[in-house]
Amino acid sequence: MIKHFALLIGFFLCFTSYAQYDITVEVDGLSCDDELLLANHFGDKQYLKDTSECVNGVFHFKGTENLKTGVYLIVLPSKNYLEVLVSKDEDQTKYFFKTDTTLRPNVTITKGSLENELFLEFNKFAVSQSLKASEIKKKMDAEEDEKRKDKIKEELRALGTTVSEKRAEIVKAHPQLFIGKLYTAMSEVEPKKAPEGMDEDEARKFEYLWMRDHFMDNVDMSEDGLVLSPVFHNKIKSYFDNYMPPMADTAIMMGDTMINRIERGGSSEQFKYSVHFLLGYFEKAKYMCFDKAVWHMAKNYYCAGKAFWADSAYVAKMCEESAKMEPTLCDVMAPDMSMPDTTFSKRFVMSQIDKPVTVLVFWDINCGHCKKEMPVISRMYDSMTNKNFEIYAIYTQGDWEGWKKRLAKEKFNFINVANAFGEDKFRKKYNIVSTPQIYVLDKDKKIRFKKIGAHDIANTVQYLLEEQEVVPKTKEVADPNEEKIKKKIKK
Repeated sequence: MIKHFALLIGFFLCFTSYAQYDITVEVDGLSCDDELLLANHFGDKQYLKDTSECVNGVFHFKGTENLKTGVYLIVLPSKNYLEVLVSKDEDQTKYFFKTDTTLRPNVTITKGSLENELFLEFNKFAVSQSLKASEIKKKMDAEEDEKRKDKIKEELRALGTTVSEKRAEIVKAHPQLFIGKLYTAMSEVEPKKAPEGMDEDEARKFEYLWMRDHFMDNVDMSEDGLVLSPVFHNKIKSYFDNYMPPMADTAIMMGDTMINRIERGGSSEQFKYSVHFLLGYFEKAKYMCFDKAVWHMAKNYYCAGKAFWADSAYVAKMCEESAKMEPTLCDVMAPDMSMPDTTFSKRFVMSQIDKPVTVLVFWDINCGHCKKEMPVISRMYDSMTNKNFEIYAIYTQGDWEGWKKRLAKEKFNFINVANAFGEDKFRKKYNIVSTPQIYVLDKDKKIRFKKIGAHDIANTVQYLLEEQEVVPKTKEVADPNEEKIKKKIKK
């Protein structure tokens, strides 16, 4: 397949190697004044593996150790590249490819590798079908009669089906070859229809949950080589993009289930890639409480000694950071605090606030964002009926006089405290490195929402009051994650 190559030189995981390789390449239009590169796919990136030697116009990639199974790239000076398959089960000293600078499948030949003969055969067929599809599409675009246009669309669909069938033929004939496992992983699992008699919502949920459980069924989890292709990365990314709801516990369950299946399958490369991928994926997730999923990956894989590829310094740092996160994960009891108000004589203990909802606000009088958020919080508090919730606002710095003046000026009517005597370790308990930080606790003082904005407090408080049946439910207020979950199911 011909593609443009953006070379990434780097490596973050170590790979094991075995015997030797000698890949011969002839390219009409190039000479020994040119240089070819050999690279491999790794997830969604490509990495440099080797540079060519050239004798009498023939290029060679040579090494004393066998190449890992996977999808590799022979890169021309133009940065276009030819994808080839490498298998540890073949004699890699026999690999031969001949082509020209266009890299078109119909001018390319290969010898010494059944994997590549099948791969090239399929690519030639796919290109021929693609050319036919282009001509049919032109005809369809020019057609004005809707009935005839529908017939042309059927022709296009039929062409797509023939390509899938050709791939399936190769899989059926060669299920144990790498190409068979690669093409199987590329295929989609056939969805299961909901049983008769279910209403529409129940049926959607059944089909969503079934697919969530079976999405990875076509991936051979014993095959390391899938990691050295774009297929495995795309598969797991698509799985979590489309089936992971915005709920940390479900995301954790899905991740653990997939990794457990991989462990049973036996692919150490898939295991490494999945753990590394999910840690980054959860870190980037914009959903509330997903630090719980990050913490879970760190604690149960890296800190548990399962990330055997990671050096000790990296693991130690990760464990240190995850330990800081642990006290304030969602659904855990909020660490208690006891601090005085502006009189320095009256002390307020957070756990003794007898309200169904408690809002914690960590702030600083000199923080620019706090200057915008605190008046919003104050107006919201004064406008609501506060018998069912309280705000416990913690000043995080040490300018006591400045803090008192600000409160006298602003007249915040909720509980205002500061660590005036240095007795409370709130900063460590809540890992406060920036302000403002807002936490919302339920009647048991468990953290339910965190790091929200001032404008989100009212709805969040109302939601928790309704959930705890303190006030009647209203249609206007729903679980902040509910609509996102419904969208996943409807897909």
